[in-house]
Amino acid sequence: MKYFFYGFLFIFFATQVIAQTPTLTKGETISYLDKKIKEAIGHSWTNNNGSIGKISSATVIQTTRGVKIEFKVDYQRTYSYEFNPKLISSIGDHTNGTSSPVNEIYINLKGNVCIYYNNGQTSSVAYSNFPYLKADPDNFQKISKAFNHLKALLAAEDDPFGQ
Repeated sequence: MKYFFYGFLFIFFATQVIAQTPTLTKGETISYLDKKIKEAIGHSWTNNNGSIGKISSATVIQTTRGVKIEFKVDYQRTYSYEFNPKLISSIGDHTNGTSSPVNEIYINLKGNVCIYYNNGQTSSVAYSNFPYLKADPDNFQKISKAFNHLKALLAAEDDPFGQ
């Protein structure tokens, strides 16, 4: 009986440790995405038609709307996307030129809910782009997983008892 009791206690505590695997918070997830976009800084961005330019700065920050992805090309042209990640409908990989060290993640949204800024022009669009360094073959999966995690966190934050 004593061994049964100790065995039960061991199994109980082992399952409790496994069940409590840590998960990233909203802030930590946005910080991770910021780290991933910064990896592209300094790298040339090309497509099949030639050079787009060199990414000179890049950030992902938390805003009242959700997140803001902003990057500059050649210190001149600024691209900015601000949207609520819980409105993500799909995430895809957009392959740039084969010689480009930078690819883009294409984030589709549920309607024109993204504020897009391109050098003084602002519009509402149904997508966002996220440049990333393609040297790590797992970067697309990692970043996609982070955006899906952020989507789930914000959905739970908005309606903690919903589906």
